[in-house]
Amino acid sequence: MDVVSVGHASVDLVRVAGTERRQLGGAAIYSALAAKIFSRVGVVTRVGADFPAEFYSVLRGAGVDTSGIRQVRGRSTSFEIEYDGAGQAHYRSYQLGVGVHLRPGDIPERYLTAKAFHIAPMAASKQRSFLEHLREHTYALVSLNTHVAYFQRYRRELLQLIGEVDIFTINDEEAMRLTGTRSLEHAINALKKLRHNIVVVTMGVYGSIILEGGEVSFSPSVVQRRIVDLTGCGDAFAGAFVASYLSTDNAVKAANIANSVAAINASDWYFRAIARLRFQSLEAFQEFVVARQRRLSKNQRSLEHFIG
Repeated sequence: MDVVSVGHASVDLVRVAGTERRQLGGAAIYSALAAKIFSRVGVVTRVGADFPAEFYSVLRGAGVDTSGIRQVRGRSTSFEIEYDGAGQAHYRSYQLGVGVHLRPGDIPERYLTAKAFHIAPMAASKQRSFLEHLREHTYALVSLNTHVAYFQRYRRELLQLIGEVDIFTINDEEAMRLTGTRSLEHAINALKKLRHNIVVVTMGVYGSIILEGGEVSFSPSVVQRRIVDLTGCGDAFAGAFVASYLSTDNAVKAANIANSVAAINASDWYFRAIARLRFQSLEAFQEFVVARQRRLSKNQRSLEHFIG
């Protein structure tokens, strides 16, 4: 493997316009599907007896190795998600299920030769156990991101983890919450004062801010004709970033590519827009993005002409 994504996979109940469906989800899944666009990728997670067989087929068909998925007795992590008329997701309930028992020993031995690991949102104490295991058994690059739900209990430990991992990603609202500040500018200044390697603060449709060695850079996002579903976009960004960074060794270039992947992910429901994407090189992907943007821009100009 080039990249291994570690974290929750979920069996989600999704309601859209009164229609219900079961859907594969979870932060580890979105980050793996984004990273596989450029790399050989595996996923490490625990799922329950209720995890559908077709979900394995979805992942394998997309090019994700599933030998790191451990199926055990019990129920899988699950989320109940309802979308309103504006396409906004509302999380009604969740159960972490057997995912809470995920541990470093679940990583297949052959995965330990991977070039990078991405640790998706989990309790910071568990993330630390994975980090320590990887530092002891691998020479891999380690990426990590988190979620606001863990801040109240693990804020101090998360602030320490920032300096211990190679890449730390977080969104703008979470950056302010984690640093206890009221503006993004103050949050960036607070993060600059912490020991860090690479910190990336994502800003949704506006792009991302990269903090490396105390220097701050900005990477704009690509324009979308319309946003359909923002679910998993932060996780897709994180997976694409670590895979791109492996190839470029350049955080700004990696952020540019990850912005594009996240934007494409938002253009359709769940991970449908990125599931089949795969490129032999970053250059080929960039050519695809340029062609896609030109097509969207041309459609936009045609629409404006028609309206005028």
